[in-house]
Amino acid sequence: MLQRMQALLERRARPLPDRYRRPILAFATIALSLAMVWAWNRAELTIDDLSWTPLAALALIAAPASLLLKAAEFVVAARIAGQRPNARRAMETAVVSSAANLLPLPGSLLVTVKALADGGAGYGGAVAASSVPGIAWLGITGVAGGLALVVEGATAVGLIVLAGGAAALVGAGAIFRSTGPNDGRPALLLTIVVVETGWLAVSGLRFTLAAATIGVDLTLPQALALSVAGAITVAIGFFPGGLGIREALIAALSPLIGLDLQVGVLLGAIDRVVWLGFLALAGLGLAGGRRHTSAVSER
Repeated sequence: MLQRMQALLERRARPLPDRYRRPILAFATIALSLAMVWAWNRAELTIDDLSWTPLAALALIAAPASLLLKAAEFVVAARIAGQRPNARRAMETAVVSSAANLLPLPGSLLVTVKALADGGAGYGGAVAASSVPGIAWLGITGVAGGLALVVEGATAVGLIVLAGGAAALVGAGAIFRSTGPNDGRPALLLTIVVVETGWLAVSGLRFTLAAATIGVDLTLPQALALSVAGAITVAIGFFPGGLGIREALIAALSPLIGLDLQVGVLLGAIDRVVWLGFLALAGLGLAGGRRHTSAVSER
């Protein structure tokens, strides 16, 4: 069973054929843009209706926290593979892997696998090590999000998500037992749980701040339930960062938890735009820092 799971992960780490990438990216971008315009008009919002304080918190607190957690996730994967990357390498991998998700392929997994392989891990071991934190996140998000959906009254959907999350946790545990290091295993396992639970908490925070930006108050179960959309799009794995699909899932989940459809579309769009803007600035900052370091070293 474990060998079949690893084979599935290795297949998922292979990029989508070139002939499919541009059409999928173009379709997803156009669909998301049209959905944003429709939701904005349907909600009858104007720029004056936006609340800038939560929007600033989304950009200056929640987005950086997401990137730090992405870097921590790479460190955990590297530890599973027997490596100890420095902070700069972890941050650069976090930025590049996040940007790679804008392509219609499992970009984050591909970048992480390559980074671990460059550090000396074999391809199969790099795939397994990279997958443990991601599958653990799917499991934690599935369990918490499934329970939140049940609390909000979407019992059938919630139980399905909950079962999927429990299965993902079992799978992550099985892969970790077969690939994790012998020394420090309990501490590393605890670190994985803390990092991936942090991902779920920050995801809920991002939705809460995005909702506050348009004057909507989210409850904790609603925020956790919407986080399920991100987990499902990661599991799908071939759309560019879940572009369009994630927003569609958020919109589909919204009526189940007492939110209007257009509100769900706007929440996903606001979160997406702020995250991509921050990611672009972070990439420019790291590139500038690297050029400065290279220039200093050449003197």
